[in-house]
Amino acid sequence: MSDAQLICELPRVQELAAAWDALAAINAAPESSPAWMLGWWRHVAPAGAELRVVAVHDHDELIGIVPLYVEPDGRRPGRYRLLADDLSGCTTPLALPNRAWEVAEAVARTLTISEPRPSVLELAPLPAVSPWAMALRERWPGRFRPIAYRADLADVPTVSLHQPSFDAWMQARSSRFRNNLRRYRRRFEQAGGTERISTAETVAADIQTFARLHAARWSGRRSRLVELGERLPLLLGEVAQALLPEERFRLLILEIDGEPICAYLSIAAGGEVVAVNLGWDERFRHLSAPRLAILSMIEEGFGQGDRRFNLGWGRVDYKREFTNGSDAAKWEVLLPVGSQLPPTLARAAPAIASRRMRQSAKRLLPAAEVDRLRVLRKRISRARQ
Repeated sequence: MSDAQLICELPRVQELAAAWDALAAINAAPESSPAWMLGWWRHVAPAGAELRVVAVHDHDELIGIVPLYVEPDGRRPGRYRLLADDLSGCTTPLALPNRAWEVAEAVARTLTISEPRPSVLELAPLPAVSPWAMALRERWPGRFRPIAYRADLADVPTVSLHQPSFDAWMQARSSRFRNNLRRYRRRFEQAGGTERISTAETVAADIQTFARLHAARWSGRRSRLVELGERLPLLLGEVAQALLPEERFRLLILEIDGEPICAYLSIAAGGEVVAVNLGWDERFRHLSAPRLAILSMIEEGFGQGDRRFNLGWGRVDYKREFTNGSDAAKWEVLLPVGSQLPPTLARAAPAIASRRMRQSAKRLLPAAEVDRLRVLRKRISRARQ
């Protein structure tokens, strides 16, 4: 019989870190590891947020964990979200294999008696195949199931690493791809280029380099990482301290004659590698540093025995050159039935309508017209800021 505990104090959550990390490895979910999520909690979480982690045990064994927080009281009281959801390409509750629905039932039962009572439960961005939203809805106690809707869906390019070696993977690519990447590497080497992965001795300085290059690359544009300011090195430093000894924190630095020109960060768990982000110096655009960085990280993944490299659901232009698979991320929302449902539903209605309009436009309009509308929407959004 599973037993669920609602934990609201960070020290008690930290006691579960080893077992929690084991679940992240079993589920191949790097951004749901305690290193990433609790680092986010300590350095990024909004002021006034409240921790709500539901841990489910079978006797003394942790069989599932749903790491949540409650947003500060305001326009949406009782809004529960997954930790690090605004900084991650993919987050998810965790459970042992074949026990997700059992865990979901224990979690749902616990959340209905928690304070504040959930008016919104956001599970995002989840893997598209994740059963968690359905499982929590179906196992929610009481006469009425929560209202459920999908707020968004994004394509995620991936690279399968199931070939016997990096050379075999390269050989399976087109001759044009191989020739282009070899030319980029020769050009990089001829310019005095070298590459390295951060070590315990270099990681603090390399994190600062990553932050600097990323900020310069996104100057004048919105970036969540740039918005963190001095909190970003603190977050990444903590994540590195936990994951670097196991070679799961991978910060690749490309240099020309000792000067960093590109920094590419990924984290790993259970054979899954997730790209966090990169920064690069546009003065060296002719060297195609982002492509070289992705290629090197794929080669590193083969060396580490990983199974897949997740390139993230952001811009996918040059990433597509590397992919031999795809996935998707989804934004699922549950609205429990209760006194807060009418105002919550009223607030959610515009977002639901907007999502459905976008879906209809993609089905009915030519691709060029959809792109034009997307650009127009971004311009209007910037004008309102």
